[in-house]
Amino acid sequence: MLPEERRQEIVRKVNSSDRVTVEELTEAFGVSGATIRRDLASLAEDGLIERFHGGALPASNGRTDDTGTRVERSVENPNGKRAIAERAVEELGDGDAVFFDTGQTTMEVARELPESVSLLVATNSPENAFELRKACGEVKVVGDSLRRTSDALVGPSGESYLRKTNFDVVFLETDAIQQDGSLSVSNEDEARIKSLLVDGGHRVVLVADGSKLDQQSFREFATVDDIDVFITDVALDEDMRAVFDRAGVEVVDNLLVVS
Repeated sequence: MLPEERRQEIVRKVNSSDRVTVEELTEAFGVSGATIRRDLASLAEDGLIERFHGGALPASNGRTDDTGTRVERSVENPNGKRAIAERAVEELGDGDAVFFDTGQTTMEVARELPESVSLLVATNSPENAFELRKACGEVKVVGDSLRRTSDALVGPSGESYLRKTNFDVVFLETDAIQQDGSLSVSNEDEARIKSLLVDGGHRVVLVADGSKLDQQSFREFATVDDIDVFITDVALDEDMRAVFDRAGVEVVDNLLVVS
């Protein structure tokens, strides 16, 4: 099998099973782990998959079909994300400088902004920028290049801007929250942006639904010790609640009440 054919098959396997490991792929294709890791790096760079430590996931904001064409994916867990957003806007005060991280949950927060609050807003997400413009008018867009898989703007000029800028509130997303309290994402460029957001936020509000709990992704960018508030739709179990309690984080959970 030619390398290009193998990579197309890898994309199909990732999208059909939602998660594959390097070990599974080496067994399936009869090649070395180093070869598979190079394949995954190439596919991730092309935006066809997302890597995690030891394997791959479907592209975060869209799947690819059998020809490698990107297919948009609808918002996952819209009710949970909306419940998080409705609570998150309570963290805002008139005149606040606010940064909206890239992601579906921060997009919902942008949609919930009250008209009565005047804000100075910035984001590294073009999608969020268009949504924020409806409520806030002028929006500062931060970053150099647009990642295909997450639609996040990343790069050195964005990093330089964030090193010199402070925000009253940062709405932060993550791909994974581990049991040891670390927060991680699948891409190093995005991890650097998120780490700078944590450093520059006076009040860092982590907005993440239950699917991110007890998960691990490729690159750690912060820990729960760097967070001030965690807002989620599900009820935390005792072990996960203890992680946030030890860090002194204000937890708002169990927001999605099913009648």
